Amino acid sequence: MNFILYLLIGLLTAIIGALPLGTTNVAVINTTIKENIQNALKIIYTAALAEVILVIIAINFNMQIENFINMNVWLQYAIVVLLLGIGIVLVIGRKECVKDENDECIIIKKRSIHISKQLLGFILGLVNPTVLVYWILVISFLNTKMIHLTIHTEYIFVSLFSIGVFLGKVLTLYGYGKFSHVLKFKMKNKTTSVNRIIGGLLVCVSLFQFTKLVYY
Repeated sequence: MNFILYLLIGLLTAIIGALPLGTTNVAVINTTIKENIQNALKIIYTAALAEVILVIIAINFNMQIENFINMNVWLQYAIVVLLLGIGIVLVIGRKECVKDENDECIIIKKRSIHISKQLLGFILGLVNPTVLVYWILVISFLNTKMIHLTIHTEYIFVSLFSIGVFLGKVLTLYGYGKFSHVLKFKMKNKTTSVNRIIGGLLVCVSLFQFTKLVYY
């Protein structure tokens, strides 16, 4: 029974954590709309793997990380400013492309820096202090109220919890991808509007994170 409990709790806490719109969700939406759900899955799987790594880190260094983040709040503000800047650039910036008679980009100029979808998903999933803080709080709560998750917990239980986290993250991000796939076919002039949508989402995410930092 404990085996199922650890798996289900990992699944549910990952789904709850992945539901709020974040950079990884935005990347999945962006990739699905601009390309396809198959390419978005490359981001999803590696982002879920990165989430498991954050969970393991949170389990092993819970108190140390919490104290470090609390003493260096500037890190969280820096990330908020970065997200806001990228969002504004996407909203007001111009596309580097050649357009057809319908004002659609048919050839997008190649950029000098290329990053694979797998690496993008992993970086977005791993370099995410907000998600790390979430798992620190979740694990602290679970240790107090429900299950035992520390460096002394049996390997099988930590593994089952991690599998649940991986599945929960994949399912949630895949849901975002499927929703974007439906949206993709209902949009007109999608190539010229996607950047503004993604930029707007990033601006919203940054403002939401800023509000949490100020008032919580």
